[in-house]
Amino acid sequence: MPRLIVSVLLLFTCFFCSAKTVIKVVDQFNQPLADAVINFELKNTLTQPTVVSPLYVMDQVEKAFLPHVLVVPKGAKVSFPNSDDIRHHVYSFSKAKTFELKLYHGEPKAPLEFSESGIVVLGCNIHDAMVGYIYVYDDKPAIKSSVSGLVTMPYAVEQLAAITVWHARAKIGVNRIRTIKTDALAIVDGNIKITLEVNPPEKRDSFENLFSDLDSGDKL
Repeated sequence: MPRLIVSVLLLFTCFFCSAKTVIKVVDQFNQPLADAVINFELKNTLTQPTVVSPLYVMDQVEKAFLPHVLVVPKGAKVSFPNSDDIRHHVYSFSKAKTFELKLYHGEPKAPLEFSESGIVVLGCNIHDAMVGYIYVYDDKPAIKSSVSGLVTMPYAVEQLAAITVWHARAKIGVNRIRTIKTDALAIVDGNIKITLEVNPPEKRDSFENLFSDLDSGDKL
């Protein structure tokens, strides 16, 4: 009997050790918010060293950046392939990374390194409706919400000092990040719910998009 009790207790403990807290991000209408970036500020200042992937990819497909939001650690290298059959001219004026990739097809010569943390807003100098974002984080891990607005938190709530949340359409501005202290987090059914006020999505079609196909020569 004692062994049975110990086994049950161990199973019970392991279940809760493996359970993960889920964060759900919604807008002001309680609709799931995809592509929100959650950043974790830990109480313990000692954080694990950032593991940088060999290469991240920000593609260009059907006159749109894919993914719309790319989350990378500081020091990451990002490639910008153009999978469209038209040329793009990718650029950014952001403080975290200013660059320009002039008109090109296919794969650019070399990936770009993102050595500063921050939010990098991408555009195309030819197709003004093309907008994308690269969120570069430092030693505090960041995770992007799914299409259902969900993020599985890799830490216990007790380990957190605060959570920050960013979204490209946030009403506070694209370069602003909202910080929520742990004692202010809304806990619903054992999980965390974050409500963020956002602006409605902008239409992708523009005047330029309607007339971007040329009759002859290279298409832009």
